[in-house]
Amino acid sequence: MLADLRIRNLAIIEDLEIVFEPGFNVITGETGAGKTILMRALGLLLGDRGGADLIREGAREAEIEALFIGPAVGAALAAAREAPPTDDTDAGAESDELTIRRVIAAGRQRAYVNDRLVTTGRLAALGEHLVHVYGQHEHHTLLEPESQREILDAAGGLAALVATMSARYRDFVDLDDRLRLVREGAASVAARREILAYQVQELARVALQPGEAAERERERELLRHAERLRAAAVEAEQALYAGDSAVLDTVARLASRLAGLASIDPELGEAARLLDEARPVLEEAALRLGARARVITADPERLERVEERLAVIQRLARKHGCAADELVERRAAAERELAELEGGTDPAEIERRVAHAAAAAWQAAEALTAARRTAASALGKRITTGLGELALAGAEITVVLEPLAAGPATPTAHRRGEHTLSATGAERVVFLFAPNRGEPPRPLARIASGGELSRVMLALKAATAGASEVPTLLFDEVDAGIGGGVAEVVGRKLAQLACGRQVICITHLPQIAACADHHFVVRKRPARGRTRSSAERLSDAERVEELARMLGGVTITTQARRHAAELRRLGRRGAEG
Repeated sequence: MLADLRIRNLAIIEDLEIVFEPGFNVITGETGAGKTILMRALGLLLGDRGGADLIREGAREAEIEALFIGPAVGAALAAAREAPPTDDTDAGAESDELTIRRVIAAGRQRAYVNDRLVTTGRLAALGEHLVHVYGQHEHHTLLEPESQREILDAAGGLAALVATMSARYRDFVDLDDRLRLVREGAASVAARREILAYQVQELARVALQPGEAAERERERELLRHAERLRAAAVEAEQALYAGDSAVLDTVARLASRLAGLASIDPELGEAARLLDEARPVLEEAALRLGARARVITADPERLERVEERLAVIQRLARKHGCAADELVERRAAAERELAELEGGTDPAEIERRVAHAAAAAWQAAEALTAARRTAASALGKRITTGLGELALAGAEITVVLEPLAAGPATPTAHRRGEHTLSATGAERVVFLFAPNRGEPPRPLARIASGGELSRVMLALKAATAGASEVPTLLFDEVDAGIGGGVAEVVGRKLAQLACGRQVICITHLPQIAACADHHFVVRKRPARGRTRSSAERLSDAERVEELARMLGGVTITTQARRHAAELRRLGRRGAEG
């Protein structure tokens, strides 16, 4: 979870720190106080782009730093380590603490994970496993067909089936394109041959060996930390074997002394036996440490050559749109295709391969469609249940699959009857919405109001949060278009979401704020001729005062305070229930 957030010299924030807690955290404050800047700061920590215009006037650089703690930290580092480009985000992967720091200065930006420099791309990959951010306008993404498909696939855990579909479709399209080139004539074949020859020559020059990229990365790490590694090995070998008061000497002395007392106390004899058994293991460890210390040497020139080699490999991987360890296979595939073209390609043979690839793609599409049908039924029911809990009783969400229709320009090989394929399957995913019982469902994008969309999104997040391992959910003003009793229901739903994870919510509604476990307020004050934002955690009494402000505006009346106290009491009871 996000434990600590520190912001320096960002917009109107000079120096602000918030210590968050598990459970439901809420942030309130008047419009313009700096709540949006908090969201901007978190976005920068999670890989968003930022410019020098964000730096506070008069400062040289802005800095945002966050501490994440908990068992999800190691998993997040391990998951981000699999995403290219490779760098050092695996630092501290065994720890349950992680610091992320982002520095923005004029002309350059830097990002650090556990004080080690990383790319913003890796920061984004890491952030995906630590925080999910739901912005105040995110519910509008529900109106996009592609988003609806991605939501269904994520909720159904269909990533593997989608990846298989994409790979088989790509193979099919590549073969179909090759067949088209052959049919179009020698000129097209010659152009393709020229491209392939260049690719083969380029990859051959690098002469990458299988597994070399991973091996070079390991070597780089050894060279980067050679002095630390050697010092640790020497120190450990000295402590165990070669130094004064070595552990092995101490163990031998103690074993002998205890063995001499075994006739008096057999338990001491047993302890002596265990010490004797430990000596060979300790001696082996000392020997290995000594041997390793003699092998490890700092070699800046070799490190430079390894870095240059890795830079060449990563540049080629980006150019060819693949992982570094796939470059060897890319070269082999290009060589095979080039050999086919140079040897004279048989169109009939390619046609057979196209037919086989098309059958495999349609098979993957059918498996994906079947899984989507099951997931669509379950997701629609869960969202509908959530809408009932959010004061939309009678409303219903239905997730339907519409087959992709083949148009006039669709290649024959891509068709099956009136339907066609795409890289994401053979159907569109459409969310249908019936706001009232008995009404026919219609596309969500056409009939849902802003308030209804907000609640559909919240019901969706509640329905899918259980499947997510991300420990922190951040909601930025999810109260758009709602108020009154509905806001109270939304607050209780957010409190339920916070069971077993951390929820942070920025809100203007006192009904939502009253349900939180922890309440922070952001304030903007003039000081020394400048405007500064600050944040503080509120006590129970201060929470009532802030709720009264949110209810009553500038002038806080006794009646507003009574109403705020009652709202807080109901919110606490609702959250506990």
